[in-house]
Amino acid sequence: MGQTFVGRHGGLNGVELWLEPEPGAKGILRLHLRADPRSPTDLAVVALPLETVTVPRFYRFSFPPDNRSHGMYRYAFLELEGTGAVRVGAAPGDAYIDGAAYRDHEPLDVQLAFRLTYDLKGIAIELAQAVLAGVWFLFLSALIYLIPGYVLLAWFWTGGSLSWLDRMGLAVGISLALYPLLLLWTDFVGVHGGALYAWLPVGGGLVALAYRHRRWRLRQGWKALQRWWREEASGPDGVLIGILLLALGVRLLVARGLEAPMWGDGLQHTMIVQLLLDHGGLFREWTPYAPITSFTYHYGFHSQMAALAWISGWPALQAVLFGGQLMNGLAAFTLYPLARRMGGSPWAGVVAVALPALGWSMPMYYTNWGRYTQLAGQTLLPVAVRLTVESLEPQKPNLRLLLLTALVVAGLGLTHYRVLAFYGIFLITWMLVRGLQWFHPAWREGILRLLILGGLVVILILPWLERLGEGGLPASLRQTLSAGGGSSPGLETWGDLKMYMPLWGWILGGLALITGWMRHRNAIGFLLIWWAGVFLSAHPQLVGLPGSGVISSFAFWIGIYLPMALLIGIAIGDLLEMGWRNPWVRRMGIVLIGLFGAWGAWNRLGDIDPRSHAMLTRPDRQAMDWIRRHLPSDARFLINGFLAYGGQDAVGSDGGWWLPLLAQRAVLIPPLPYAIERTTDPHLPSRLREQISRLTARDPQILNDLVRLGWCYVYVGQQQGRVNAPSPPLWVPDELRGGPWELLYHQDRVWIFRWRDCEHPGRE
Repeated sequence: MGQTFVGRHGGLNGVELWLEPEPGAKGILRLHLRADPRSPTDLAVVALPLETVTVPRFYRFSFPPDNRSHGMYRYAFLELEGTGAVRVGAAPGDAYIDGAAYRDHEPLDVQLAFRLTYDLKGIAIELAQAVLAGVWFLFLSALIYLIPGYVLLAWFWTGGSLSWLDRMGLAVGISLALYPLLLLWTDFVGVHGGALYAWLPVGGGLVALAYRHRRWRLRQGWKALQRWWREEASGPDGVLIGILLLALGVRLLVARGLEAPMWGDGLQHTMIVQLLLDHGGLFREWTPYAPITSFTYHYGFHSQMAALAWISGWPALQAVLFGGQLMNGLAAFTLYPLARRMGGSPWAGVVAVALPALGWSMPMYYTNWGRYTQLAGQTLLPVAVRLTVESLEPQKPNLRLLLLTALVVAGLGLTHYRVLAFYGIFLITWMLVRGLQWFHPAWREGILRLLILGGLVVILILPWLERLGEGGLPASLRQTLSAGGGSSPGLETWGDLKMYMPLWGWILGGLALITGWMRHRNAIGFLLIWWAGVFLSAHPQLVGLPGSGVISSFAFWIGIYLPMALLIGIAIGDLLEMGWRNPWVRRMGIVLIGLFGAWGAWNRLGDIDPRSHAMLTRPDRQAMDWIRRHLPSDARFLINGFLAYGGQDAVGSDGGWWLPLLAQRAVLIPPLPYAIERTTDPHLPSRLREQISRLTARDPQILNDLVRLGWCYVYVGQQQGRVNAPSPPLWVPDELRGGPWELLYHQDRVWIFRWRDCEHPGRE
């Protein structure tokens, strides 16, 4: 009996197996550790006398620690030398996603009951290496996501003074907005810069900073640090830095245990980033990965991840996986400048960051869905709102600040269309509130600036507006808006509001609304009106309006953390500021903050659920390596999937969906953007619906039709078609064995079959 597995720490020094002795068993149990089931070489051999196996429990087989075991695929198997028998505990096949049980070196659809043990020194060494790698990653991230925006802010900001953390938060949003605009305008003039998109903003920013601070001396920096330490702001600033570092550390830690970004969104985002890298910029053709011939999908997040890949040398998969986790932390951090502006206190910003960063499951839970584009939009949204407020409200016109605001809003528009709608509702709210002062000169001046801002944004995204007509998005939007008000997908989920925020978060929000109303009536009132408008835009049928689904109910609820964090931060920020001045309160506060950080970090580790959401696993990666080596380049695969979104669109449901990207082999189901883009076959969406429907119904003729069209291979992934699938898998190995199908590969829970008589496939 054996088991494959993946080490998740350094210092692997043992395997524990559940053993139940049979009466009279004598001899030796010998465990062999190997690199994989096909390897003939032992990495370690451990013997356990059967006489010591006396009662049913876990028994440990120890071997010298391997300090490089993190992420390593291994195979451990038992041999019995003696008489009698020993039973080995087992579990269902889906209990573990990175391996399977084996009998006589042949895989089974079960898992052994096993535990891995690690040497503490090995864990410490490997984690220390991970920390160093994380520091390097954060340094590279600061170069591309902080330096360009910081320089632009220094040039264009002419408003009031900003704290250094205000500047950092705004600089992040400005930097993120810059990359999609760079790609757009260089593509418009026919230039694809590749790695220059990353290096030029960074290099230019560093040169500009060096020139701006050319008279700076180390002594000045030391004195500035001493002044900051003596100021009251050092308290909330230090707390915020600690919270942010802890939040980023937790997010990067969980990413180390994932093979790839999860769910279908993770696949399509990785593929788009790979296409940006392949083309050195924007593209239209999705070849060789998908039969799509237009690109109108919002791509801000992808341009930011491509910049990370260019500056780090990482592949697209790694850039999206770790860059997405960085975005998850930055989405909390960029709330700081807006919360501080609305609440008038640095503590308002600290609270607004701490709650989504460590206290709540959103936005950490986005990792399970690979929902990085909405997250990137929500990272930009607070910065766009803060800059807009500064641009519209001052008495004196400020064209430079309007230009900077337009850059961020345009970048937001290229990053996520629905979050841009959230921003549009903010502007409508601003006009309604200011409309109460219709004859006030400041309001009329604000409207003029708003028109200028809108014109600048349109100019900045004009080449993209021309592109949008190439895909199916405008037609889909027209169809949705013309439909009558009906039920909205997601209304039925209202009963589970604790999914989006814990009960204590809702209670705290209610208390914050009551206690903060008297001191911050204008800010809280504006926030409530704004997000009430967002709520209605996601549920227009409640007031009899069309457009249900343009902004989905789900998109609203998973973004509810943003106004709730601002509301609570605004309400209690100044209370914390007053309390912090008391030495005893400050000491107690430090202890409580430390406890909150530890509690929050531990809970956020539990938010990630790869067993339910990971499509690509290590066994799938192993199988795709085999495919590249052994199967022809024109092999075409049938994969597991189902019809989603009310039966409209076909999606994949296990690692087979990653075959085009990682094995360079075609699959029947393209990445989901095929539903809104132009494809080589205009009938592809309807044809796929028919084919998946017939496969689901087990139509006996559909196999012959697909094979005749060249779909000669079947891939069943480690997750066996069960990721998010509401129906049984299309392809079940037991149904394929024998008959016209030939088994080519079976390792762990991955199967690859080939239709025996498919020598000269046709093409659709």
